[in-house]
Amino acid sequence: MENLSLTDRIKRSTKAFVLFHTYSVTKESVTRAIEEQKSMDLDVCVDERGKPYIGHSQEFYRISSEKQQECLSLWEAVDLIAKASIPIIIDCKHHDAWQVVEEVIRKIGSHRCLLHAYANELKFTYNFYDYDYPSEWSAIIKLAQLKKQFPSLTTTASCKFLPNDFLVSDKYQDDLFKIREILKTNHVDTVCLNVPDCTITNKTLDFFLDEGILQHINVDGVDVSKLLRPYVGETNILESASISQILGY
Repeated sequence: MENLSLTDRIKRSTKAFVLFHTYSVTKESVTRAIEEQKSMDLDVCVDERGKPYIGHSQEFYRISSEKQQECLSLWEAVDLIAKASIPIIIDCKHHDAWQVVEEVIRKIGSHRCLLHAYANELKFTYNFYDYDYPSEWSAIIKLAQLKKQFPSLTTTASCKFLPNDFLVSDKYQDDLFKIREILKTNHVDTVCLNVPDCTITNKTLDFFLDEGILQHINVDGVDVSKLLRPYVGETNILESASISQILGY
């Protein structure tokens, strides 16, 4: 099991696995996640001087007016996580942070890492439900390159600005097939469509699973009891996150 990727472990289990998502990466939150054998989440970014830190881009905070969270330094958090065995979300928050991301993967171990990025090729114009942050977008080949370098890495590409009825209306079938083909071509393991999670069904899970791709679902406040296929869940509540030992970590 040691060299199996996170997605391979989830598919082998045939059940969903829920990862912990957070913006507050403190010594206390990391230590608790490790002690409870859950998972952790690191938003990896760089400032204008190329210095790495945990958080969104400065562009994001400027445009959105969101307050930047107080977090550990990136390498303090990585050192704590590297000594443990839990899986980790690595979220690349800036197109200039890829060298840093690569070093984080190397230190933690690729079989424990789920690497997420917004892919240029999956940027749509249907529904501008959020601001656009140009620095958060990268070419999907960045994920493919790291997957080739680290075969046991799990890669995740995010779409943005899809319509709310994307999965319930037949008029978007061409886009749905286009997304799956882009993911398949670039050997991407999981996809986050960023559509209402309540619209995800076993049918849509099967559509991507036919090509070995898992979907992401934010499980907070969503009834997932009828979903019978494996998927990658995310929660902002540590108690709701899966125990990593069930996947052999």
